Amino acid sequence: MTTSAATRSILARAALPMALAVAVAAAACKEHALGTECDNARTQLSRPTDGKMLAFALAPQSIYYHYREINPADTMIIDWDTSQIYFGLACLRFRTTDSVHIDPVGPFQLVTSGSNGGTAWQQWHGRTDSVVAYTIWGCAGDGGTYRLQSDSTISFTWSNGQQNRFFGPAGVHRLRGDSLIQTTATESYRADSTHADWRVNWVRAYCGEGL
Repeated sequence: MTTSAATRSILARAALPMALAVAVAAAACKEHALGTECDNARTQLSRPTDGKMLAFALAPQSIYYHYREINPADTMIIDWDTSQIYFGLACLRFRTTDSVHIDPVGPFQLVTSGSNGGTAWQQWHGRTDSVVAYTIWGCAGDGGTYRLQSDSTISFTWSNGQQNRFFGPAGVHRLRGDSLIQTTATESYRADSTHADWRVNWVRAYCGEGL
């Protein structure tokens, strides 16, 4: 599945970090793979953990993405399709002392495998087309430090990379019990004529921690 030339033109002008990925952008990230933003350990699932850590894996069936862009000629709508195959794995690892709860503060790691891509549907100019979409986009960082707040939200301080989508400034990450993290992000521009919503869950899972 590929995006059309017209769609790429619209996306290039869009203010939001959208869920569509075009080949040009992917190649640009690869081209700068030796830069400070991309030269990190995010894709090394077997890299050593920073002490004892607990992992939470992105649950593909929980992904919700809705994008709306109002233009003079038409309104473009993009929605994620969870019924299609999700390619990849993404995990967040957090420091733990008792192997049950994450510590209030400490280091965290983001590890990924595969493209972390799926399918979204674009409605525009009377057509509905499938397009490739990604949850982890561009030259994301591989970790840093976190703090668990009194309201159960988790704040991240990244040591490297470029934070987009639900890892960007609009992202809210809330720990539910000891087995689930709920992430949401809402962004709007141009008097809300450009608007995007993200929701995703991270569930306790084994992601190589302890290696």
